[in-house]
Amino acid sequence: MNPSLEIAVTNRVLNRIQSRYWKDYDNFSSKLSCHIIKSDPRSKNELIASIKSFESPFYSLNEINTDILVGILPLDDVLDLLSKYREVGPLTFSDVFEETSLVTVEEGKKSVAGLATLPEEKIQETLVDSLREKNATNCRSRGKDTVLEVADLEHFLVQVKGTPTTFSCVAKGSKSLGGTINWEKIAHQVTKAYNRTHPQHVLVVLARNLADSVTSELVEYSKSVGNENLVVVCDPVELARFLKARKIIT
Repeated sequence: MNPSLEIAVTNRVLNRIQSRYWKDYDNFSSKLSCHIIKSDPRSKNELIASIKSFESPFYSLNEINTDILVGILPLDDVLDLLSKYREVGPLTFSDVFEETSLVTVEEGKKSVAGLATLPEEKIQETLVDSLREKNATNCRSRGKDTVLEVADLEHFLVQVKGTPTTFSCVAKGSKSLGGTINWEKIAHQVTKAYNRTHPQHVLVVLARNLADSVTSELVEYSKSVGNENLVVVCDPVELARFLKARKIIT
């Protein structure tokens, strides 16, 4: 259990208890907070159910019931804390764009050649179309690159495995980078995509292969910002699978 999260939730609960001049018998605020964190509720109804499932003499000693406590707790604030501190697990491109799995790896390999002449804008447009179908936030068509843009697809939220997850995306076509991609070619785009809005993941979608050392560089950067699973890479084979599933290439 994350100590910072435990302290933060306990403070919220304890502050409301003390504001009503109730006694925090048997460290009720701390024990309830631990119970909530272990339950890991994802909605207000789940949070309320977690609170009501926790039994304690606190209620009878203060002559209140669970409904009264639920009514004064900052439920939205607690949910925000749980979301903020929830451990971000590893994801793959196919987890986000599930249609990719409709095309086999072997079929993807055979279609990689189709990436060579595909405009970068078409890749970005196809990603946006897919996100629209998934009811993602902030979906908009891409214009020309400008110095003001933060990422190719700026901060958006989409459900992944039933969990709302935030992303920024760097998507580069075969012609825009040229040759094998090293860290220097994409570092400023990856760091800029993360630094402005701090999404849970940065998607790096590439129509050319990464140099051998880049994966290690991406992991090192991810660790440096406290999220080892920050960067999700889509290599040319995965991209070809996605685009073939979307009927963009054959």
